[in-house]
Amino acid sequence: MSPNLHWQKSSKGVWERDLDECEKFYYLSARKENGCLPVTGCASFIDSTRTTENNRVEAAFRSAWTSLRHRHPTLASHVQYDEYTDRWRRVYSSPGNSDEVRQWLTSTFHVLDSVGDELQWFNQHAPTFKDSSIFLVQGQPSFHYTLFLRCPHDVIDGVGILLLVNQLFDYASRAYDQEDKYAAPEWGSEGVNLSPCLRVAANVQTLSDAQSKRLADIQSKNGALYNHPGLLGLPTSSVPVPSTPGRRERLSFTIPKRATEQILQLSKSISPGVSVTHVFMAALALALSEVQPREENPQFFRYVNHSMINLRPYLNRPYDGPDHAAATYHTISAQALGIDVVVPDSSTSEKSENKENRLSQIATRVRDFYKLIRPDQLSTVATHDQIGFAPSIFKIFTPASGVDPHAVSEPIFSSVSLSSIGNISSIVATKYCPLELENVWVASEPIGAAVALFLGTWDEKIELSAVFDNRYHEADYIESFLRRIVNCVGTV
Repeated sequence: MSPNLHWQKSSKGVWERDLDECEKFYYLSARKENGCLPVTGCASFIDSTRTTENNRVEAAFRSAWTSLRHRHPTLASHVQYDEYTDRWRRVYSSPGNSDEVRQWLTSTFHVLDSVGDELQWFNQHAPTFKDSSIFLVQGQPSFHYTLFLRCPHDVIDGVGILLLVNQLFDYASRAYDQEDKYAAPEWGSEGVNLSPCLRVAANVQTLSDAQSKRLADIQSKNGALYNHPGLLGLPTSSVPVPSTPGRRERLSFTIPKRATEQILQLSKSISPGVSVTHVFMAALALALSEVQPREENPQFFRYVNHSMINLRPYLNRPYDGPDHAAATYHTISAQALGIDVVVPDSSTSEKSENKENRLSQIATRVRDFYKLIRPDQLSTVATHDQIGFAPSIFKIFTPASGVDPHAVSEPIFSSVSLSSIGNISSIVATKYCPLELENVWVASEPIGAAVALFLGTWDEKIELSAVFDNRYHEADYIESFLRRIVNCVGTV
């Protein structure tokens, strides 16, 4: 492992280290018109005291944001390219005085008046940004707020941003209660809290000959999966206008508690080990097959994708815990998932298809795939491989120099991926007195014309959401597609 990957303090007091392959992938995958490839954690909440002191909540979160930076200084780091050494470097400087702290707050903490609901603001008004930032939107009535924590993906992942949302509200509740007595952090020593890159945190060394052979075999099998004449994507519903940048939008579909309970029970009834995630992955493949144009004869399609794997549970302390939430400690599965589906001919009605049996078969297939890439025991070769392969896999997916990762093919192929966030309530509480949370969600942006789906549970209700580029898809079309996936799940 290169010593340049470890944080080092220069003679000028600046902390520096190289980016690893994971960080470089996300940094170089940003859209040209954006400051970064963002990850967003959103929390809607109320001030249960219903105070008329509107600035009390704002002041509490300003203090909380400052405390969060002190605990996670990586949030205030930035990336530089060193032309002399041809290296990408992550750099962090501690504030020299209170003026520098105020300048950082001014540039990263934004308070906005209500512009409708939080989704409207996110879809229509959310600005681009470069550094980790907070956007606090005051709603109507005045004691209702929505907080957006937005960070570059090269700094954090989905699990990490939920951990930060939890810590942010914990700090804010204390600051709200203590007001002027809340202790501000002392700067200068926080550099010891900087999070290492994944390669260092996981102690990933150069691949052994045996690992290199296993990875080559996996890549060969992946190539065979992708070598199919009918790869399954989502047909586009918008015609992109050349040279016109699109806007990333989010839509969601929330399943009521009773229906959520039914899905949980019915998922378990399919086969031992089948989870809600497996069922929704199966439903996604079926929904994609249903929106394909039908022809005179049956068509054969294949859905291919990779799973995101949270590596935190497999890392040694302290990197497996909340003190290193501001880090990208996950990976893309080395193995690709392939699901073959048949699109019936135009004379076959949807009602006559045996969807229940198809969903059960596919969900079981997905379960077996997840079991392969996410074994329970750390001692297994497969688990060590997912960690050891992580830098190589990210390097494979990193766009080459001068290549726009968001450029799309002709005809446009819109892939659809599903990320399972899990039970958000297990990370973020519903109440940080006096702040009561009403909804929490996480989103990141897709690459190119792709659509990113997110599956999570909050307040005992499943939420399926999508982030898409409106150059290629209309909102009504995406909403109907989410409903179609849920309808497929309903056929368990």
